[in-house]
Amino acid sequence: MTEQRNAGGVRVVSEDDDSASADTTAALPVEPGFAESSTGEPSGPSRLDQATEFVTEHRKAVLAGVVGLVAIAALGASRIDVGGVVVDGVSVGAVYAMVALGIALVYRSTKVLNFAQGELGTVPAFLVLMLLTGFDRAAILDPASISLVRLVLFALVGVLAGAVLAIGVNTLVVQRLAEANPVTSLVATAGVSFLLIGGQVVVFELQSRTFPRVLQGSVCFVRGDDGCLLQTNAHNLVILSVLVVVAAGLALLFRTQLGTALLATAQEPFAAALHGVSPRAMSSLAWGLAGGLAALGGILGAGYFAGLTPGLMTTTFLIPAFTAAVLGGMTSMTGAVVGGVLVGLVAALANAIATTYGLTSVIPSPPTLASFVVLLLVLLIRPRGLFGKEA
Repeated sequence: MTEQRNAGGVRVVSEDDDSASADTTAALPVEPGFAESSTGEPSGPSRLDQATEFVTEHRKAVLAGVVGLVAIAALGASRIDVGGVVVDGVSVGAVYAMVALGIALVYRSTKVLNFAQGELGTVPAFLVLMLLTGFDRAAILDPASISLVRLVLFALVGVLAGAVLAIGVNTLVVQRLAEANPVTSLVATAGVSFLLIGGQVVVFELQSRTFPRVLQGSVCFVRGDDGCLLQTNAHNLVILSVLVVVAAGLALLFRTQLGTALLATAQEPFAAALHGVSPRAMSSLAWGLAGGLAALGGILGAGYFAGLTPGLMTTTFLIPAFTAAVLGGMTSMTGAVVGGVLVGLVAALANAIATTYGLTSVIPSPPTLASFVVLLLVLLIRPRGLFGKEA
């Protein structure tokens, strides 16, 4: 600090510019809800405060939406078969969960959003169908004539084919774009999906083909005086059983040394390579597992509808599965399962409401629309999902 007098005799005190600015900066308070940057200045409001501000500013619209949903549920409770909605929602949600598990697994292990996940399931389903018909594209399959052993054997072949196809996509497309922008890999996988759909249309044409279910018949949960009050297809129980086994298997995988290597490769590929872990091998493993999951979803999903059409898994299951993965958290296996079931319940409820109140002609594809609404709400309120965190 220096003291001088100007020409008028007034005393002037001056400080070093750097120290003055530093003292001034240090004296500035940081507003609550703002993150302080490395320079000591507030960098902006946190996500939580942004969401709170959004809800506060639009509280009337949010309240109206909540009241509307409650009113719809109350009005529909007497007319909608709640038990049927739950059964259907959990069943289709299990297929969503299987596809979402593959999406989350690839993203958690390689940081790639795989838009080809749907067709990695449709192609193996068509392979199983061709194996059952002796590669006769004109044949009409009779599900009653297919033995369980034969179907399960061919399904295993389909799962293996899905894994091989996924590894091929990773090797020939994704790994070649490893240094590119992540958006480039996303667009490339979408291109692969469209290519596979185009191939299916050329070979099988745009027509639905009968696809067998693993188990025929139905299972009754609740019986009444007038017969069965709540039932489901036996095939749906197979879907749920497979999902439980797959989810448990993946949970165990990430507790092993191999699972740790997968996560290490995703976080620090160079450091993992220094410890003898091959990033390419781990990437192929993750994609192979995701391809197997996609094939399972494709075979069981085609059985759910008892029919198979080109692009089935992309047009029917991919968007809800992505919504499930985002809802649960893109890096969470548990989140993918929970998200899949929740999205399945929402989709089943939307379909039941539209059917009960005659809105199917006004609202096209209510389950898909409901999935988009859920996705939008999750991105606005909790972008990292219910269980999301860094791998």
